[in-house]
Amino acid sequence: MAFSVGTVLRESLRRLATGPALLVLLALVVVETAVALVPSGGTDLGLIAAGGGASPPLLTASPLPLVASLVLLVVLLYLSLLLVRVFADQWGIVERHHLTHNLGFGLLNFLGVFVVGLAALVIRLVLAGLFGIVGLAVGFVVVVVVAAASLFAFAFVAVEDDNVVRAFRRSFGVLANAPVAVAGLVVVLVLVSVVLQLVGGLVVGVLGPVSFLAPLVSTLVDMLGVVFLFIAAARAYDHWTAEAA
Repeated sequence: MAFSVGTVLRESLRRLATGPALLVLLALVVVETAVALVPSGGTDLGLIAAGGGASPPLLTASPLPLVASLVLLVVLLYLSLLLVRVFADQWGIVERHHLTHNLGFGLLNFLGVFVVGLAALVIRLVLAGLFGIVGLAVGFVVVVVVAAASLFAFAFVAVEDDNVVRAFRRSFGVLANAPVAVAGLVVVLVLVSVVLQLVGGLVVGVLGPVSFLAPLVSTLVDMLGVVFLFIAAARAYDHWTAEAA
């Protein structure tokens, strides 16, 4: 059992231009831009150290940045979950159950998949620090395997209400049955991300004289990569389950 990487990518690109994908992209850009505009509200520590401030930092620091970051995280989780649910369906039509079904459980376990991915990155750093080049190589393999499994783990959580442990257990089963297809998809998604970053960098360079547009372009490129990633994960899941049926 396997799926066609080319088919998944073609379908993902076509769906990237549909209403649900563009609306999610717009929402992500707006929210992240709004979060970036939240003032830090911090205290000038240099001024305090010089005796120019009387209030301790803890009394003057604002909680707004932390709250804004938490809001961004929740929005990112929710919209990513929504993307997978919508585009795991053949037609990519938003239905009510996509928006509201089992949200607390879904968001918590969706976050769990993200945490496992971050843990893999930490493991890579630790192995590299302890064992040098050998540890770096082993850590790289760990990150790649976990990233590949995460593609399907997100879908198992979003669509089938699996918890994070069961989602990864099933995802490793997918890897064992279709290693070439999954590896090919991961490689292409990484290349797409690299290309997006390069294009974004070029556009930001061109917009140098109009500096206020640069952060917006950078955010748009980042969020475009996120939307494409989750659409691709959803389409890969749909093809995998169709082949397995």
